[in-house]
Amino acid sequence: MKTMLDLYCLTNFIDYSLAVHQPLKHSNRIKYTCFDISDNYIVLGATSGSLYLFNRQGKFLLLIPSKHGVVNHLSISANEKYIAFSTTRSVVCVYTVNLSAQATPQVIFTNLCSDHSVQVTCLHWTQDEKQFYYGDCKGQVNLVLLSTFMGTSLLNMSIHPILFLEAPIVQIDDFESLLLVSNSSKCILCNTEYEEYKQIGNKPRDGMYGACFFISSNEAQQPSRIYCARPSSRIWEVDFEGEVLRTHQFKLALACPPTKIHKSQDGDNDNLGSDNDPNDEMLDYQPQALNFAKLLKFTQDFLLAHTELGIYIFDVRNSSVVLWCNQFERIVDCRAAYGEIWVFTQTGTLYSMQMHSLQNHACCLVRQEKLLECAWIMRRNVRYFADKAREDFELGLLNEVKNFLMERHQYELLNDLSVIFDAIAQCEGNGDNNSSGGSSGTAERSSSLATGYQLPRPQSKENSPQGVYVLENSFCDNLKPPKGEKHFKDALLTVTGKFGKNIIKYKFNIFQEEQQKLVQDLIPAHERSLPFKDIKALYENDDEIVCRSRKSSSVHNTSQKLKVATTSQHITAEEKTIYNLYLICKSSKFSNTNFVERYRTLFDEYTAPELIRLLEKLTQVMIDHGDDPEQAQRHCYEMYFQYLNPELIWEMDNASRDYITEGFMLLNACDDIVRCDNCMFPLRFDNSCSFHELGSVLLRYYWSRNEQIKCFDVLTRVPALFDILARLYLAECNMEKVLPIVLNYGQPELLIDLGKNFSIVSWSRCFEQFVELQQGRLTCVNCECLTNVENVNRHFFYTWNCFLGILIEHMQAQDLLALIFKWSNYIPNDAIDREFYSRCLLKG
Repeated sequence: MKTMLDLYCLTNFIDYSLAVHQPLKHSNRIKYTCFDISDNYIVLGATSGSLYLFNRQGKFLLLIPSKHGVVNHLSISANEKYIAFSTTRSVVCVYTVNLSAQATPQVIFTNLCSDHSVQVTCLHWTQDEKQFYYGDCKGQVNLVLLSTFMGTSLLNMSIHPILFLEAPIVQIDDFESLLLVSNSSKCILCNTEYEEYKQIGNKPRDGMYGACFFISSNEAQQPSRIYCARPSSRIWEVDFEGEVLRTHQFKLALACPPTKIHKSQDGDNDNLGSDNDPNDEMLDYQPQALNFAKLLKFTQDFLLAHTELGIYIFDVRNSSVVLWCNQFERIVDCRAAYGEIWVFTQTGTLYSMQMHSLQNHACCLVRQEKLLECAWIMRRNVRYFADKAREDFELGLLNEVKNFLMERHQYELLNDLSVIFDAIAQCEGNGDNNSSGGSSGTAERSSSLATGYQLPRPQSKENSPQGVYVLENSFCDNLKPPKGEKHFKDALLTVTGKFGKNIIKYKFNIFQEEQQKLVQDLIPAHERSLPFKDIKALYENDDEIVCRSRKSSSVHNTSQKLKVATTSQHITAEEKTIYNLYLICKSSKFSNTNFVERYRTLFDEYTAPELIRLLEKLTQVMIDHGDDPEQAQRHCYEMYFQYLNPELIWEMDNASRDYITEGFMLLNACDDIVRCDNCMFPLRFDNSCSFHELGSVLLRYYWSRNEQIKCFDVLTRVPALFDILARLYLAECNMEKVLPIVLNYGQPELLIDLGKNFSIVSWSRCFEQFVELQQGRLTCVNCECLTNVENVNRHFFYTWNCFLGILIEHMQAQDLLALIFKWSNYIPNDAIDREFYSRCLLKG
């Protein structure tokens, strides 16, 4: 039995740069953009739109021409029959691999849409080669079905939407009937056979995070799992029902030296150790908070991830870092297959390497007669080899290194390794009874690592349905299934059957009360008893506006999508629009998604007064559905302001502008404001502000029309706009107003920006007011009276060092020192650091 964990190294390094760039030697314009590997092939996509096919040894085999744009993603099918790829022109293509010189390369393609901004973000083949999935930057997952035409070799391709999410797709993986989709905000687990799906976990995220299946060959020892990347070097371990079992924390464990790649050395160089033996243990490595955009299973035990600057291998059974390596620059993509790691960089270079335990690698070097190289590896890991030698008889092979060093008179190195050779001698002396078993066990482990055993690929179930199902309710609140039941049939709200039309099914048993009421309100009273198939037949010819609403559940922490179809036969077009806006607004409460694009086209149809009247009606609908009146107003204002171009305020009528002003003040109302004792004007406040640009335009508009009263009405409610007021006063050279604003506002950035226009007199006056401020006396911008404020430092962002550091950039050192001397009685002894005086001396 092992008494210690193995240490691993990266070996068998191969640089394919020269080989793969051979076909490009006559063109400096063409660059490689992406790659994939299979049992026999390496394929690279290029900026020319073509694919370049090589064998696994790097020999060029075939050019696959294509004129559909720069290739940005590609994937080889499991049995190497097809290559799927996408381009920057929103095109998905499939190439049938045929190396016959007489055969013309067959590439079929389809345009995703006329909008070239829709870009494919990932491709993933299923194991049967009949279909593959792709995700795009809009958050949609599609299934591509392949079929032959009339039994010939001609290929047909059809695309069917599967899943609609709100953020770009990052990684797709599958296992049998399960589909795993990770986008930049969440992971979704789908059962494509039973049309079920579930969100994994309930903690949102924002960024590129991957997820993958980890299928085990020994379920008893290590059950199969799903692993999902999380922020700050964390990885969720998830079962196949979508439940998070544990979180692996790797941030602190990554505060360790990176692994150097062991590259083959020619000959026995006596200086071998000087280049390969850095003092890593003397360096201070910090914890690493990383985001892993792709997770890959590597061999039977490990998980591989990468960032732009490094590759990372984790042992998820022991929740430990196996190794990480930063010897690559600007990594674009990685693959893990057949015991090898493949790395593709932004310069178009391609590398491969293998990972072996140090023990196996050392024995391999001895068999290759690279004894000095082996000695230096042992030297860097003396404790590891000594411990291994005491438990593994096979390491007696390392005695050849001892004999070699003695022949070469490498006594210093031999002395450093003496503890290892003593342990080997001890093992040989008392290991006669168990050496055979230890040797065979080690040999078995060595063989497993060397060959990179690959789990047989799972085959899809024969009885799985051949139809394609659109899972539109991807955030459904699934009921907890009974113990032992593995599926969630009640989770499905809306399904598109075998390439058919939507079949609307409302399963009220899984709705929350509010959602039930919403559905009932949207269906006319005389139709609520009709069978749903009759309602569907009645509505299917009507032009519908589809909105997907996310409703949070306090019990299951998942969500539901509701598809509502309304018809002009029963409600007006305006009422239809209001209900759709209501659903969008409800969705925005439970999502970090900006839904403005979903209602922009609706708002574009109205003038400003018409749109305001529509929003007032929407507010009343929300109140009727149980929302707090103020919250309903806030939601409607937020929708409007996210849509509104602030510069349009200059062209609006007064009523519309007043509506916007009231909404802006409502959204930014703050109670924590310290006010002047004389005129109640704000002195101290929180300077954060929603829709600051909108408020800036409002203030500038009123100021330009000499409506200072309205300006000050806004500022009294929203003092976070004082930075705009300061700029307006500065344009009028009214420094008596500018100085208290800048100091009371409390942001050094504002003082730095406006201070470029201050004169020496202004800076002297600013210094004087800063002294008053330090004493707890604030100058009112409105009436210019002083007000004593308690706990002024609680709201205060400047220190003497910060303030003087700004002044030294705009004043002569002698003038500034004169001010300090003048007000020295008001400056604490320890308030100014020596560094400030040093800067004064340097400035002269």
